[in-house]
Amino acid sequence: MTAQMIEGTSITRPEPEPLISTVLDHATVVENSKFGLRNNEGLWPSYNCLDLLVPTPTCANPVGMADFQKDFKVAGWVPGFQFAVHGGVKCSAVGLDAADQQAEVERVFARSEAKGVEMALLLNRFVENPEDDGSDVTINPYDATWEAPTDITVAGMSLAGAIAALESYAAGVYAGRPTLHMPRGAVLLAFGQGLITESGGKFYTKTGAKVAAGGGYDDPDTPADGTYDIYATGEVYVERSKRLSFQEYVIPGDGSGTGSDENGLGDNTVIALVERMFRVGIDCFAAKATGRAWGA
Repeated sequence: MTAQMIEGTSITRPEPEPLISTVLDHATVVENSKFGLRNNEGLWPSYNCLDLLVPTPTCANPVGMADFQKDFKVAGWVPGFQFAVHGGVKCSAVGLDAADQQAEVERVFARSEAKGVEMALLLNRFVENPEDDGSDVTINPYDATWEAPTDITVAGMSLAGAIAALESYAAGVYAGRPTLHMPRGAVLLAFGQGLITESGGKFYTKTGAKVAAGGGYDDPDTPADGTYDIYATGEVYVERSKRLSFQEYVIPGDGSGTGSDENGLGDNTVIALVERMFRVGIDCFAAKATGRAWGA
């Protein structure tokens, strides 16, 4: 009798293509290997929303006359906020390819970190003065303050109308092209209406506004109701620390455990962890418009 060993074929694991036109694709991103304290009350003075086109009588005194005084503006400081995100994975050590685990955690984190920045903008910067309530989503250290985005929504406004209104508003208040922050679904519909184009992996409106849509402005837990919230801002600044990556084995007796008051890690478990800090600021202004994509 002859025995024959049949070896199973290996599987080539599919890898999704990355999302394009994220906020990090459009932002000014600074790598800071010495990420530390900074005055988040004011990251830089911005001149980009100042009205420097004050109607002026001709032949006026350079400083001013008795019946006409020059108007001198004050450049406001751009507030910022900082936060950290991490991704952790655990698996039994039996049969685990530990090197693959760590590599995959690092790959997926890198693919997703722009979404984390977008979520932080949506939950922190696009609301008025969030307070640090100890949760994972509301982060406002060092008491930096800001107003809620200016809401220019008109009842029954269409998606196209919301985009147009934001671009028009931004053109009136900002000395440059704005950045639109849009849910991915809204971008798809806007593409169908001929409002958005793609160039070099980045989305833009037909008039040149940047469109950030990396998935962080989409809420999978909220059923679609036919409307989309869209935001317009000045330039986005993102400062980020080094990416920290760790992998460890849970050893019996190291204090870990799966009890209700323990860390949830059983013996002989391999954990992989990736973490990074971010500091984010938006230049000068923020506005919001809600557009109806379908329905009454």
